[in-house]
Parts: sequence; structure tokens; C-alpha cells
Amino acid sequence: MEWTTTRGTEVPPLGQGTWRFGEDAAQRSREVDALRAGIEAGLTLIDTAEAYAEGRSEEIVRDAVADCRDQVFLTTKVWPSHAGRAAVLSSLDQSLKRLGTDWVDLYLLHWPSSQTPLAETMAGLVDALDRGLARHIGVSNFPAALLEEAHRLTGGRVFANQVRYGLATREPETTLAAVAARLDTSLMAYSPIRHVLGPDTAVNDVLADVAHEHGVSPAAVALAWIMRPAAAQWVVVVKAANRAHLADNAAALRLALSATDLDRLDRAFPASGEDLHLQTF
Repeated sequence: MEWTTTRGTEVPPLGQGTWRFGEDAAQRSREVDALRAGIEAGLTLIDTAEAYAEGRSEEIVRDAVADCRDQVFLTTKVWPSHAGRAAVLSSLDQSLKRLGTDWVDLYLLHWPSSQTPLAETMAGLVDALDRGLARHIGVSNFPAALLEEAHRLTGGRVFANQVRYGLATREPETTLAAVAARLDTSLMAYSPIRHVLGPDTAVNDVLADVAHEHGVSPAAVALAWIMRPAAAQWVVVVKAANRAHLADNAAALRLALSATDLDRLDRAFPASGEDLHLQTF
């Protein structure tokens, strides 16, 4: 299963996230190693942002891809406070320097801005596209109506919308997924195991049972659920801070959930019925 971009580039449906990478200098070599191991395992989509550790996450990505840039699909994001038309390009220029590359494969507005008109931001993203600094452009955390507006303002050039999505955060299914499909906009899921796994969350019994039956971790099941054939437009971005986490995540690519598995998970984690809410910065 591959994700094919409008330029014909094929990337896996499971990518590597880098949120909080760069916050602890003592973890730098470990984080670079995890990214390189992911690339070797075929997880060649890497997602970062200028806001992550004030740009230090992008520098870690630079170190990880220095000798394999052409094999990697790089995504980074501009923060809403830099959403003016000129500021978008200025921020991208700084991101490119930190990433050690002349272009990014996908450049996103990180959140809707509470201060800058969307038309101005979209014009800046189109400028980046037209100048070859970004091969694709998109948005993040956009509800359906705002995605339609961004699509109109760019002449249909919004390639992707990155939003929170997973078994416990199913709001994008209510309206956004259908609108994105109609607009031919890909959806990227971040925080895919939020409220499903973690130190403060007990593993749901059904999730644990499905994982046990397949001989994989609950995380692998949660990721495979997002990549199920019925949701083919989704690409998943998940962080792996070490090789053990990476192996867990990569197992999701080989996991085929049955119709029975999917039905059990759907009943254990029912759709919310609520739309994705607009949040601005």
C-alpha cells in the first residue's frame, strides 16, 4: 500500500513524526538514530515543524536525512503567527536552512490563524509552490468548511490536511473525510494513539485482545485501523523515539485486520458524531 502524490512520488501510508524532538539535547543522537532506522525500514515520510523545539526538530531531521534527502518525503509547517504572505516565505526560508535542503515536499499551515486572513496565508503558500520551494502545499487542523475555503483560495491546490485522528478521536469522519475526498485532498492523521494508549490510559480490552490474536502490540492495531482499506485516503504520522517503538509502528504496515476485527474495534471505539472543531492561534 503506497500513497502517490500529484507528482507521482510514492510514499508509505505510515510516516515518522518528530513532535518534541530536539527538546532534550541529550536525546539528539538517539532521535537521529530512530529517524534513520525508520528510513531504512521504509518509513520515508518525515513530518516536522518550525514550532517543534523552536526549530531544533528540523535540525535533527537534517542530520537524519543528510545523505538520503532524495529518498525522503519531508513535511514541515509554518506557525500561525507567521501566516502573512511574506512571512510564510521568510519562515520557509529559515526552515529550509535548518533542514539543509532547497525544498520541502509538503508545506503546511500548522493551525488556522486568529489574526491573519486566510487568503493572505494561502497566497504565501502558493508563492512557495510556484517558486519551487515546496512541491505540495496544505493545511493542518482545518475543519471541513475552512478546508473548502482554502481549496477555493488556492485554485484547488491544497494537497493535504493534517488533523488529529485515531480510534478515540474520530471527529474527522463526521464531515471532513467526505469533503476531503470530494476535493481530492489527502488526510494525514497525527496523534493517532492519543487517548488509546499511554501512561494515563488503560488499554481497552478489545484492543488488547485483537493485538494478542495477531501477535502485535495494541499500538500496531490502532495504527492499522487508520490505514484500513475503507479509509485509504489517510496517511498516519506517528512518533518513534527509539528503535523499539519503530518496530512496533512498522508492524502496522504488515497487519491486515479482518472485518470481524474492525467491527469489534468500531463498537469499542464508536464514532463521535461531532464535527472537528475550529481552533485558531
